[in-house]
Amino acid sequence: MTRRRVDTLLKRFAEAEDRFRRSEFLAPALPGGVVQVRVEGVVCRLRLDGDFRGWGVFRPTGVATAALVRRATLAEQRRYLELFPRRRVILCRALKNHWLAWPAHHGDRRFGPPALLPMRLVEEAQPFDVAQTRFDGVQSWFERLDARADPAAAAYLRQALHEMTPPETIHRSGLTAEERAAYGLMFALRQEATRDRTEERLRHALAHAGAALTGYLERADGYRVEYEVDGARHVSVVNKDDLSVQLAGICLSGADRHFDLHSLVGVLRQADDVVRIGADNRGLDEQQYWRVHPRR
Repeated sequence: MTRRRVDTLLKRFAEAEDRFRRSEFLAPALPGGVVQVRVEGVVCRLRLDGDFRGWGVFRPTGVATAALVRRATLAEQRRYLELFPRRRVILCRALKNHWLAWPAHHGDRRFGPPALLPMRLVEEAQPFDVAQTRFDGVQSWFERLDARADPAAAAYLRQALHEMTPPETIHRSGLTAEERAAYGLMFALRQEATRDRTEERLRHALAHAGAALTGYLERADGYRVEYEVDGARHVSVVNKDDLSVQLAGICLSGADRHFDLHSLVGVLRQADDVVRIGADNRGLDEQQYWRVHPRR
C-alpha cells in the first residue's frame, strides 16, 4: 500500500470520526457501561458516562466516552437487529451479565460447530426456552422468545434438571436432538457444581479440625470420606445432610452417630491402639462391627 493510499485512508477515518462525534447513534449497552460502534469498519468501544444497560440512543462525549440521550424504541431496536443474521438458540443458564445458550440447529454451519454461546440482554426468559437471536460478528443479541417453540418441553426439561434426572432417562416425545444435547450439558454442569460444593464443604469441615481431605465418594445416603490426620490415613462414612458419622472407621462401640466429621478428628488424634473398621481401613468387616454393636 502506497503512502498516498495510507494518507487517504487516515484522512477518511478522521473525517468519519469527526462526523460520528457530532452525531447520535443507536447501540446496545452491556453491563458495566460499555457500547460498541463501527466507524469506517473499525469497531470502537466507548465507556458510558452513566450506568446504563439495554438499548439506547447515545451521543459521543469524547474520544472514548459517550452519554445516554434516551432509551431506544422497540421499532429502533428491531431495525438494528434486522441488520444481522438470525440464529435460534436454547437458553441454558443465566449468569451475572449474560446467558449461556446452545444452538437450536446443529446443521446451521454459518456460526461454526455447536458450542455454548454467550447471549446478551436476554429478557424474561427461563432455562430451556427457545429464543431468536442476532449475531453482529462480535456479540449475540437476544431478539425475542420463539413463539413456535413448545413451552411444555422447556418446562419438562427444567423439572427434570431440578430432579437431576439422568439424560439417558429423558423420554418425552417431541424433544429435539439439540434440546437433549442442551439438557445433557446442563446436567453435567450441575453435577460438577454440586460436586465442587460438596468437596468444599468436606474440606472446610476437616480443615477446621486440622485434617486434610484426600478424596471422597458419594453413596446413596452419605459420603465415604478419605482424609489424613497428622499424616495418618483414615476413611469414614458420613451423612449427606449434616456430616454426622455413620461409620467412624475405628471401633467406637456403636457410638459413631454421636460424632460429626469435625469432632471425629479429635477422637482420632487421641486414639492410639484401636480396632479399625471397614475394608478401606484394613480392619474389622463393617457388617461384623454392626453385629457386635447394633445401630440404635
